[in-house]
Order: sequence, then C-alpha cells, then structure tokens
Amino acid sequence: MEWNMTTLQTADLRHHILSQSAHAVRRITRATVSRVRCEAQHHVQFQWRDKPVRRLPSCADLQTLATVYRERLSSYWGDLAQLVSLGATHASQLLVPLAFERMGNHASDQQLHAWIKDMERVKDMLRTKLTGCVHDMQLASKQVEHYEVEEDKDRPGHLILRRPLLSERLLRHQPWSLSFDDDFSALCKERQPEASQMFSLADEVYAFLRVYWHTAAEYIDSFYEDDVKIVDEKWQLEDRSHATLSVGTDCVQLLVNALDHPTCPLEDLPLEAVKQREQCREQLWDDVVQRSPHIPVTSYLAYTQRANVNLCLLAWMAVNSYGICHDVPFSMVQSVHDARCYFDSPDDQSCLQSNATEAICSVSRAILLLKCRDFSSIKTSHNCSFTTFGSLSVYSRSSILDQKLTEETLNYKNSLTNATLKYKDFKIVSLKPLEMSFILINIIFRLSTAGVYMYLPHLRNLPGKIFLSFQITCITQILCSEVVYRMAGVPDLPTAVLVDSALTLLSCMWLNSFCYQMYACVRHLRLPDQLLPAEVSQLFCREVLCVFIPWSIVCVAAVALEKTSKYYLIYSRIVVLAGISVSVAFNLICLGLLGYM
Repeated sequence: MEWNMTTLQTADLRHHILSQSAHAVRRITRATVSRVRCEAQHHVQFQWRDKPVRRLPSCADLQTLATVYRERLSSYWGDLAQLVSLGATHASQLLVPLAFERMGNHASDQQLHAWIKDMERVKDMLRTKLTGCVHDMQLASKQVEHYEVEEDKDRPGHLILRRPLLSERLLRHQPWSLSFDDDFSALCKERQPEASQMFSLADEVYAFLRVYWHTAAEYIDSFYEDDVKIVDEKWQLEDRSHATLSVGTDCVQLLVNALDHPTCPLEDLPLEAVKQREQCREQLWDDVVQRSPHIPVTSYLAYTQRANVNLCLLAWMAVNSYGICHDVPFSMVQSVHDARCYFDSPDDQSCLQSNATEAICSVSRAILLLKCRDFSSIKTSHNCSFTTFGSLSVYSRSSILDQKLTEETLNYKNSLTNATLKYKDFKIVSLKPLEMSFILINIIFRLSTAGVYMYLPHLRNLPGKIFLSFQITCITQILCSEVVYRMAGVPDLPTAVLVDSALTLLSCMWLNSFCYQMYACVRHLRLPDQLLPAEVSQLFCREVLCVFIPWSIVCVAAVALEKTSKYYLIYSRIVVLAGISVSVAFNLICLGLLGYM
C-alpha cells in the first residue's frame, strides 16, 4: 500500500482500507494462535505409552517416531514463520494510516508532506526490527532438522530431545519493547511535535506482535513435557565482561559522540556520515577479528590512533539505540551463530552468515546479551497494556525483561572518554599548531645538519657519510608519518605503522654502523681523515650492505607475516621489535667498550 496525501485525506477511502488492513492483521494473529492450539490438540502421540501393557520401543520405532516428531516440529515452525512474515508486512504497512487516524488531520499540505515523510521513517525503523524477528523465526524452523531424539535410559518409555544451541529458545532474547519513545521523542520534538505519538505507536505495534510470537515460541515445550525431556546445548564460553581489545580511536570516537550527542533518526544523515558509519563497522570488525590487546609497535602513530576498549562496552556502544547498528536487523539466532563462529573458528570466518559490514553488529548483540554477565543487570517486571488498532484490540499482560546499565558499565564509558578520547581530542585539536611547529623545527634542524655534512669537505669521511644517511632516514620518517599520513591520510594506518617502524629500525642500524666505526677508530688509534677517498667509498659500500641486508630480512619477514593473515599482525610487530632491541643492545655494547678503552 502506497500512502499519499490524497489517500490519507479522503476519509472514506482511508477508513475502508484501514479497516481491511486491521482485519488482515487480526486474522493473521488469530491464525497464529490457532496454529498453536492445533499443535497442542494434535501433537505426536507416543503409542506405546497408551497401551495397557507397555511395550518399550525398539530402535526402529524410535527412529520412526523421531522422524515424525521432527517433521511435525518443522511444519509447526514453518507455519509460524510464514504467519510472522505476513504479520510483519501488514503491521508495518498499517502504521502510517493508523497514525494518521489517531493523530488527526494537519493544517496544510506542506505540513502533511513532512509528517508523512517522518512517519515513513518510523515505519522503516519498525520494519527493520520486525525483519530481525522474522529472520529469527525462519532460522528456527530450519534448525529443527538438527534436533536429536533418543531414548531416556533413566525413564524407559520416555524420550530425550537434544536441541542445538541455535534453536527457538534463543527467540526469547528478542527485545520486548523497542524503546523508540523513550530514546528519540525528546530528540525529535523540535523537528516533529508529534514525534512522541509516532514512536509510541510503533512501540505498541511491536509489543502487540511480540506478545503473540513469544507465546507461540514458549508453548511448544509444554506440549511434550510429559513424554520428552528437553536438553539444550550450552555455549561453553567464559564470561567476557573483562575482555579487552585494541580498536581504532576514530571509530570509538564516533561511537562515543553518538552517545553523547545523539541525533534524531527522522533527520536525513549526510551521505558522508552514512559512509563513515559503514566504514566504522568494517574497521571495528577488522579490529575484533585481530583479537589483540594493545598491539606492541615502535610507531608513535599507533599509540595515538589505537585504544584499549572493554569488549562488552564496545558491543554496547555499537548496538545501542544511538549506535551504528540501528539499520541492521536484530536476528538473535544469526547473532549467536556468528559469535560462535568468531570464537570457535578464529582462523575460518567463512562460517559467518553476516557480511563484513554487519558482522560487528551481529556478534556484538550475542556477546552483550549472553556473555557479559557483569555488564548489565536484567530484572523482570510485568506490563499490562490495552492496544487498539482500528477494529483490532487486545489486552495483554506480559513479562518484561528490563536491561539496565550497571555502575560498572558507566565507569567503563567514563574512563574511556576521560582518559583516552579527551586526550586524543586535546592533543589533536588544541595542540595541533604547536605540534606542527615542533615537527617543522625538527625538519629544519635535520636538513641543516645534513646540509652542513654535505657542504664541508672534512666532514665527508666515513663516519660523516654514515651520519648523513642517518639524518636522511630520519627526515624521510618524519615526512612519511607526520606529514603525509597526518595531513593527507595516506596510506592506511597498518601500512603507515609498518613504514614508520621500518624507518625506525633503519635509523637504529645506521647508528650501529656509526658506533662501530667510532669503536674501530679508537681500537686502531686511527682518525677517519687518514683514509683515502677510494678506501672511504669501498668501506661505505660495505657498511651499506651490512645495514641493508639485515634490515631487509627483518622488513620482509614482518611484511610477509602481516600480509599472510591478520592474526599474524602481532608477530610481525614482535619481529620488528626484536630487530630494534638487538640494534639498541649492539649500540650499548659499543658504547661500553668505548668507555672501557
């Protein structure tokens, strides 16, 4: 149904179609309830338990019954998945005319046009949430074939149903309410005075559907509780409440800004902001896949661009109402599948059902709901509601899982903002002119030193050429890391860190050569000026080979590790650190020998 101003403003047409739509939703709801009742009255009968003289089932009987049982469950969940899909489609389409009927007419066509646009945006938000529920129900119906049925050894004549981790029991983790009204009404009040009514209606429609879907999911276990013992697979993973990982500060800054300065979802985000959120999701997923804490690097860049973040805090910041995952449907079954794939198969991400842009949202939801016990407190309350949809009304009393942030959660967020991100903002924004001044002074002094060594003849000896190479390397490093990367943003951070680390190692090795020449001069009691020009050139070529051969070996090893797999990133850093450590140790030995002599 496409709704426009003419359709909405024509009362007879609006009432007629609204009545039909409400009738369709009501019929779908009645069909859902009837399907549950049908299963309750005509579920699989365990024939050997009804006979006067009980006969224990044979293996063939058990296999036949298990097949029939799985087929019935598959049919049950398949029917419910179809009904839920129909209900989601009709309910979301019903939202706009229902809101117009409740909120009344508007003064002008311009106001009505803006109202329809905002209401369509609320409808899209509701559809995104309902899509996740539909996807969950469809996945649950497909998982029935993986159920295992066996005889209960402790209770002859009874069965054990072993359900995998990915089963319908995960549906109960779907949120009970959308909290659109609580989260966005105040934000959107200035743009749309009726925002609170819009979001409240979307919350009611979702709650109305969720009650029936939840009932259908919960009741199936009670049909067979006298005959079947249900054993669910456990997710054998420790609590992740205190796990940390290293992430890019730019992306974390985006998440924190979204929390501290949220925007109204009815407003159109600039295309640049949309791309930034998608890039942030991809970058966060890359960071999570690497599974590393603060990566040890030699580059100053990495320490200003990376931050250690609590895993549960990061998951909450990504998937909360103001985060970067609001346009990704919440499928709990898929989330648990992706999270188990991530934790159990770190070297094989092909098992993921989500794409790279949505994977962080999927895994974060599972981590937050199931593996962050110390991060949030969940309390149960009861909610009584009376909802009217045209000719459709329902009174429901449901149990609500209210997830509140703990003090520990807020402390995590405050420590992150105060310690890491405020320092980053302070350093980059307030001190940027001073920082640029120091960089410029550094470059000027190094260029002056290099010019002096090239201009004065008596400094063109072997140590002078080595020291000149050291200065050129340092100037190149500053230009690459502080000028090209900081100002132009190229290349990407891992490449920039690798280049910076390699140039740091090269500088250390030039100093190794310089210190060794000083040691050789003292040991042989010969000044550098006593060498002939041809001998100086020959020795300098030899020193260049002595520097570049080990430097190339270390760099090739680091690059090979980094390009082979993301999981080898930390090993490539260790290789570079080991090379620098050996170089520094060699310098200290030379200085010690010089002092001793």
